[in-house]
Order: sequence, then structure tokens, then C-alpha cells
Amino acid sequence: MEEPPDNAAAVRRQRAVVALWGDLTQVTDLVRTHLVRLLEAGPGLAPEDVELLMLLADAPERRLRMIDVSESLRLSKSGVTRLVDRLQERDLVVRSACPSDRRVVYAQLTERGATVLESAAPIFVCGLMEHLGSRLDEARVERLRADLRHLAGDAT
Repeated sequence: MEEPPDNAAAVRRQRAVVALWGDLTQVTDLVRTHLVRLLEAGPGLAPEDVELLMLLADAPERRLRMIDVSESLRLSKSGVTRLVDRLQERDLVVRSACPSDRRVVYAQLTERGATVLESAAPIFVCGLMEHLGSRLDEARVERLRADLRHLAGDAT
């Protein structure tokens, strides 16, 4: 027996959304795997390490509150703690308390971190350009970014 047209359309839409999820995760996994290979062969960093170093390099005084790092990198509080701990062990970042509010903890880029970033950032960007930039023109990149921001609930 044939499904009513509105139910068939709903099923097609559900299947398309599930397929979209698969496409999003596949692209993310492919690009991340490529970045991991490039960065491990070079500076021995993970993509999220480079993202944090880049974020700190662009921040005022090269430091950010841990909560801001968490929000920017979309990591849990414990995920940020592990990431900062790993980079602190390599003297790439340092954790410091805010003198005026003991509840606030900063992650700050060290001089060594800035030096390592100088070699890691071009590798990271090149890897992204190989997998994303070379396949999408500027207009498509901007449309895709707008769509993804819309999905994330950010209208800007």
C-alpha cells in the first residue's frame, strides 16, 4: 500500500537530513585526518593544538579566559583543561590566575608557543586549503559558512 504524499515527503526529508549528517561528519573526518598527518609529520601537534595557539596569538595579551577558549573551540571544560595541560607540558601555553578574580583562569601563549605556531600555522592553513579552499570558490565558502552558522544558531 502506498504512503500518503505528505508522509512520503516527510520520510524523504528525514532521509536527506540523515544523509546530510553523514556528509558533514565524513568531510570533517577526512579533513581532520589529513591535518593530523601533516601536523604530526611536522611540528607534532594536533589540529586542536594549532587552533588554540592561533586563537591565543590573536587575543589581547595573547591570553584568554579558559571559559572563552571552551566556547571558541567548542570543547567541554574538561576537554579544554586536557588540551591546555598537554600544551603546558610542552611550554607552549601557560595557565595563570586573574589577580582581581580568583575564579578566572587564563590560558596564555608562551614565546615558545609563538615560535612553534610560526611553523605549524602554515601547515595547518595549507592542509585546509588543499581540502577545502581548492575545492570551493570564495562565494561558495561564504555561502557554506553562512549556512553552517545558521545551523549553529548564529545569525551573524
